Amino acid sequence: MKTIKRKLFKHGGSYAVDVPMDFVKSINTKEVILVVTSKGVKIRPKTESDTIESDPLFAGFINALSIDAMKHPERLHDAKETWDEEWDELLKGVSADED
Repeated sequence: MKTIKRKLFKHGGSYAVDVPMDFVKSINTKEVILVVTSKGVKIRPKTESDTIESDPLFAGFINALSIDAMKHPERLHDAKETWDEEWDELLKGVSADED
């Protein structure tokens, strides 16, 4: 693995780092994932398997929704009661992957 030293620089209200053009060309995408651990930061290309469901915080979010639903079942509604044309337009062209 190649190690390259770079300096952080201010970019708006954040910090940024320049990555080598060879890296950008080799990953064939303009989106990357930063994997932050106690040992450091790893930059890798974003792939199709990087979805909201793969985010570690997503499981906690779903768990919180489930707990709230169990505590307050009276707040739950049948999807047919809340579905309207706006949802149809929003989801036009989106397919549901059933497992």
